[in-house]
Amino acid sequence: MRYEHEEKGEQMKILLIDDHAILRAGLKRILIEDIGAQVGEAADAEEAMRQLQRETWDVVLLDISLPGRSGLDILPEIRSSYPLVRVIVLSSFDDQQFAVRALRDGAAAFLTKERAPRELLDAIKTVMSGRRFITADLADRLASLIACDSPKVPHETLSSREFEVFRLIAAAKTPTEISALLNISTKTVSTYRARILEKMNMTSSAELMQYAIRHALVN
Repeated sequence: MRYEHEEKGEQMKILLIDDHAILRAGLKRILIEDIGAQVGEAADAEEAMRQLQRETWDVVLLDISLPGRSGLDILPEIRSSYPLVRVIVLSSFDDQQFAVRALRDGAAAFLTKERAPRELLDAIKTVMSGRRFITADLADRLASLIACDSPKVPHETLSSREFEVFRLIAAAKTPTEISALLNISTKTVSTYRARILEKMNMTSSAELMQYAIRHALVN
C-alpha cells in the first residue's frame, strides 16, 4: 500500500493516543512495518495535547476511553486547533451513539478496537485522501438511524459535554473528580447532572449508572 508521503519521500507521522500499552504496541508495529510511519505515543489527553503542540502530525489515532479527559472530550479541541490533522477514533464500544458523536465532532473515521488491526490501513489511506472512512456495517446502521422515525433513546438527547459528564457519573466519579477531570467547577458539574437527569427522565445517579451498564456505555 503506497501513500502520497512515500511517493514524495516523506515519512507519515501518526500520533497514537491510548492508555493500553499492549494495544499501542500492536498498532505501532503495524504502522511501522506496513507503511513505515513515524509513530508517537500518548497515554492520556494531557500528554496528547503536549505532543500535538510540540510536533506536526498527519494522523491521530484517538481512543475514546482515556483516563481523565476522554477522547470525545478532546476531539473538538483537536479539530479546532489542528484542522489539518485527520483524526481516527478508536473505541471499545460498538454503540452507534459513539460513532455518531465522533463523526459529528470532526472525526474522519470511527473504528472499533476489535476491527482496527484489519481496517486501520484502509482507514488511513482513505482519510489521507481527504475522505471519511466508514465501514459498510456502520454505514448501514447510520442510515437506519437517520431514516428511523422512532424517538431517540434517552442518552441520544444529550449534548457531547452532557454525554461526557453522564459517563463519568455512571463510572462512579464524584463531582469533585469530574470537576478536576473536565476542568469545570463543581457547581457546573451539578448543573450538568440536573440537566442530564431531566433529559433522561431519571431521579438519581444510581439510575444513570444502571442505564449506562445496560447500554454498555461504560467499561
